[in-house]
Amino acid sequence: MQHCDPGGVVFTPQYFNLFVESIEDWFREGIGFGFSRMVSESKQGIPAMKIVARFYKPSILGEMLEFKVRVKRLRRQNILINVEAICGEERRCSADFLHGFASLSSLSLTDWPEEVYKKLEEYL
Repeated sequence: MQHCDPGGVVFTPQYFNLFVESIEDWFREGIGFGFSRMVSESKQGIPAMKIVARFYKPSILGEMLEFKVRVKRLRRQNILINVEAICGEERRCSADFLHGFASLSSLSLTDWPEEVYKKLEEYL
């Protein structure tokens, strides 16, 4: 219910929280470089540089959405990630996120750690 308006339709802005949660889960579970490790231990982060979203059909209270994450492009200092929400076989929405990889101390882009870069390559 927290994701929906009074009519039971998912708020469009709520999808952005769900997209980011999917990316965060993927970094932790798929890449082994969760945000807590990235930010707290490594003092690095992935600031959003560009976001392009597409909405195809509304989702309704009670529907189960599956979020799929894939890498569209990988560079030494940034990554283009696509997140897609699907209900059954039907695509509901998708977004492309261009994230930089940055040092929190200098607030400037930096290269991915080599072991992280290699894991990210596996998702191309």
